[in-house]
Amino acid sequence: MISQSVHIQVHFDNSAEQIANLPLTPGIYLLQTPGKPPHLSWCPNLRKRITRLLDPSYTLVRRIRESMAQIECWPAGSKLESMLLMCRLAKQYFPHDYMKRTRLRLPTFLAILDGNGFARLAVVRDVPRKDAGAGLWGPFPSREAAEWYGEEVSALFQLRRCTDVLAPHAEHPGCIYGEMNQCLRPCQARVSIEEYKSEEVRVRQFLADNGKSTTAALSEARDQASQAMDFEQAALIHKRIEKIQAAISARDKTVFEVREFNGVALTGGGAEQEFKLWPMWQGLWQPPVVLDFTPAGDRRKPLDVEIRERLTESFANPWQDGQQAEDLAVFSRWYFSSWRDGEWFPFRSLNNLNYRKLVRELSKMSKDRTPTGTASPSGVNVRT
Repeated sequence: MISQSVHIQVHFDNSAEQIANLPLTPGIYLLQTPGKPPHLSWCPNLRKRITRLLDPSYTLVRRIRESMAQIECWPAGSKLESMLLMCRLAKQYFPHDYMKRTRLRLPTFLAILDGNGFARLAVVRDVPRKDAGAGLWGPFPSREAAEWYGEEVSALFQLRRCTDVLAPHAEHPGCIYGEMNQCLRPCQARVSIEEYKSEEVRVRQFLADNGKSTTAALSEARDQASQAMDFEQAALIHKRIEKIQAAISARDKTVFEVREFNGVALTGGGAEQEFKLWPMWQGLWQPPVVLDFTPAGDRRKPLDVEIRERLTESFANPWQDGQQAEDLAVFSRWYFSSWRDGEWFPFRSLNNLNYRKLVRELSKMSKDRTPTGTASPSGVNVRT
């Protein structure tokens, strides 16, 4: 996923010409100094930053400039691409402390942890390799958001809240949640493992669709109770639905089970009318799909058909040798930021991807990047 780099020989006569050829886009640069570790950093304007580093009048970096042998640059068309480049390069050059250098914090997930057959909900910050994201939902914008959603879901079911390693016996003192009938009391041997497992299945189903099937079933039961003139029962069911709606609203729309976390990020590319699709499959970034709308990039197929075909090809043999937690950390930093420079289109399968919305957003981005007085590329404004 690392793009082609540009090498600049600092003390050569053609360095000014090389700098002039750098794009006015974000990018990553690597300063290589003999006998010292390389310096890797990000900048919002690659040409401006390298020009300043090599400008003799800029005295703050004079010592660094005199000892530098070479600068290596990686242009990027968006901040998302810059982040992905930075993380890949930091991992390559600094394998032992790349997380610290990039200040990349693992995102927060809500997990169903199995403890002695009596599962519980917990907030975690890592993806265990064994399960590859099974029973793990996220990423959440913050730990507070994950805890809030976890509390709302726990209030709807009777899974245990304690973190103890359970050894069920009748004399166990129990806890306040058991007294309030908010726990099945597995510690006191009030239920079997099979009975407790059925409650866990209900929780998993709720998390899988964020309560949609539960709400639909309760709404039908409420209507039936109303038709049977059992208004007291209908009112109780309605209160239950209100609690479920509160839990549903506490979950961000991007939260999915990690092994089903699929989507496409749309960002600009390096050229004025170049765009990139950044597919993600099961929480792992895939190589980008480049869409070129320059005059030389005219297409014969409708855009939605071309996107569908190219994404199908991209997902035919997805990249699976990565760290889900790290890739989702990059996604979280980009998606939940105030400076996000693109759009995210989640899907469960490619057939569910909203191609119409994607093409509309692509058309909007193309118009925004087209200079005033210039016609927008006809290839973008297609009927879907």
